[in-house]
Amino acid sequence: MNNVNRNPRGEGDRLRAQLLEAATAMLAESEDPESVSVRAVTRRAGVSPTALYLHFQNREELFRAVSEECFARLGAAMAGAAEGIDDPREQLNAIGHAYLRFAREHPGHYAVLFQRHLEPKPEDDETKLGMEVFESLVNVVRRCGVPDEDAFDYGVLLWMGLHGRAAVASAMPGFPFPDEDRYVKLLEERVVG
Repeated sequence: MNNVNRNPRGEGDRLRAQLLEAATAMLAESEDPESVSVRAVTRRAGVSPTALYLHFQNREELFRAVSEECFARLGAAMAGAAEGIDDPREQLNAIGHAYLRFAREHPGHYAVLFQRHLEPKPEDDETKLGMEVFESLVNVVRRCGVPDEDAFDYGVLLWMGLHGRAAVASAMPGFPFPDEDRYVKLLEERVVG
């Protein structure tokens, strides 16, 4: 007999969350997303393989939901850090710190977003994933006085600067970065003047 625990009726949201959590952890641990199977995810979530199909059409839809969830968490961390701050430069500073803190405190979620390439279905628009989070950053850059025609490019520079620090800090924890406060301030100054 199978030892899989069953969720009581009416607890579908909890089941979906368990599946997302299990898939996120496995994708973060894996060097190759292709090696993460439905059976392995459901085993880790403590449910039968058929339970996955109550919430997701297939493995690819599950992986996309994982990416969406991780981006939502990153976006919430960034928005929460800027909340209540009126000055856009101070907002950029708070957002930069929140971004780096998210990468440091949630390395699995961060790895799923930027270090584990998940192939979209051909009909999906891959660029939609994470764009809402990125656009929120571009809007703050714009409010700092960067002209509309440059705001996107400057936002990319800022994002890549934050991502570079997060990725190198993860791969080479002993790298002698400038202090995080100084680093974020330097990025802000270089990007918005």
